[in-house]
Amino acid sequence: MPNNFDSVAFMDTLTEGGFSEKQAKALTSAMIQLMDSHLVTRDYLDLRLAQLKSELIQWITQWTLGAVVVQTGVIAVLFKLMH
Repeated sequence: MPNNFDSVAFMDTLTEGGFSEKQAKALTSAMIQLMDSHLVTRDYLDLRLAQLKSELIQWITQWTLGAVVVQTGVIAVLFKLMH
């Protein structure tokens, strides 16, 4: 996903508000670094969602197999008691 931050417009807004050009450039650079390091990308979210789906499928599979083992054990005990 492309960065939609317009750094030139941001710097213009700062200079119109009383910042020197040097201050506006420094603040703009800091903002870009902050956004790059803290914003989550769509690619990251897609990857994380795929990981969570995989973990959920593994958990459901393990839980289902565990339930089948318990049910088999209960049936075996009941069968043994009835005969």
